Amino acid sequence: MCFGKVNNKIDCRERVAHGVTIRISVVSENPPSSFAPDVAEQLIRLKLTAFKICLLLAVALPATAQITEESAKEDMEPEIGEEEAIESDSDGSLDDAINSIDVIEVPDGVGLSADVRIGYFESEIDERDATSQTEDLIASRWRFRTEAKMAPHLRAVGRIAGICSNVECSPNLVLEDSIPTTNGMSDGDITIDEGYFHWFRLDRFDLALGRLQTKFVARGGVFAKSLDRNDSNNINVNWTDGLHATFGGKNSWVPHLILQHNSPNGASNVRRGPLDFDDSGARVSYFFGTESLKRTRLFLQRGVDISYLPKSLLKDGSLSGRREDYYGIVVRTANRWPERDEGIRLRVAAELGYAPETQTRTTAGLVGDGDADGLAWNVVLSLMDFKPNHSIGVNYGRVGAGWLLSPQFRQNESLAEIRYQWRKSRQLAFDFRIRQRKELEQMALTVGSREELDVFLRLTWGGSFK
Repeated sequence: MCFGKVNNKIDCRERVAHGVTIRISVVSENPPSSFAPDVAEQLIRLKLTAFKICLLLAVALPATAQITEESAKEDMEPEIGEEEAIESDSDGSLDDAINSIDVIEVPDGVGLSADVRIGYFESEIDERDATSQTEDLIASRWRFRTEAKMAPHLRAVGRIAGICSNVECSPNLVLEDSIPTTNGMSDGDITIDEGYFHWFRLDRFDLALGRLQTKFVARGGVFAKSLDRNDSNNINVNWTDGLHATFGGKNSWVPHLILQHNSPNGASNVRRGPLDFDDSGARVSYFFGTESLKRTRLFLQRGVDISYLPKSLLKDGSLSGRREDYYGIVVRTANRWPERDEGIRLRVAAELGYAPETQTRTTAGLVGDGDADGLAWNVVLSLMDFKPNHSIGVNYGRVGAGWLLSPQFRQNESLAEIRYQWRKSRQLAFDFRIRQRKELEQMALTVGSREELDVFLRLTWGGSFK
């Protein structure tokens, strides 16, 4: 989606995963002061949008469907149930919950895969100065990935990713150690978002070193939401430079350790201000977590993690002021009822996060003394397969001004979202959402609070060739 401004430019990006993913995004910077009077106009816009997407897909899909004889056969596979899809593709659309280090099997030789995501995004925003604006955007993200098994327990992986929109699509090859916008790379940029060596299954120990994708999400069926780490969500392109290690013990719990390098210019994934990495003591940040995905009668997922960013919090909002360590603790769980593999099922997921040390309220732009609120939480409810392969979900969250780690929830905001998803197969998913975001506390010296209403239509395709 397109939200916020970076260097006086609208930042319209949220991004996704593997294979070939297609997305179309439309963003508006002027929210309506009242949504009800504009319903007819919105319906007309959505009809026009749907027509544009149908034309685009009519051109794009036939070509991608014939990439290889194998991929064509895959596209003709019967539709799959939610449980089987989760086993192979996890939650969200395709690989929205998969880390670079996650691997089920490593084939011999060289493997190739691609994904494309296309989306149409539209936003209406009521600004703090009582003005409003509307924006729309069509954008896509494409990624091509190759991996090679170099030894019985060693593989090498590389991937390039690019972004294109109706605003900017001129190819620009860049190699950066930090992201230039709030959410990731700029429109038109092409970069390497994965490049690493992976030593796997060494007595239950896995180690990946290089440029990685790291994701720790609440597995909510329709949604793959995270309060602290979800690289390249939606149509964004960002990454983690560093090391990711796991150790599979004899029980179902898997510990994770991530050491992340941060450039003095900024992080390579979403980290919100006033986090700053100019100090030499902030060059490495740490993530410790443990998670169990063993299915029990009630739980699909249980997890807890801690993000530790030393010397990165500008307590007073300036380089000359106090610089403190910042850390956030997150617990998450996901449940399912009833316990079966097909038919209508209810998925519930929740996350709770807390940051003990935050910036001052003045630094956060709020009225009053003391520190900003470091509490964050979100809840997801999904009705899976209300019709075979058709699901719908709702998400509600509230994030305090002092919670600075989430790529999907902005600080000092509440979020309410409803999303419909159709998963035609393992390779193809369609999403439609309506979302409203509101500031929790009015900023100092402003007329009112910022509110935003947005929608998107999005198509994701991913496949492999060999």
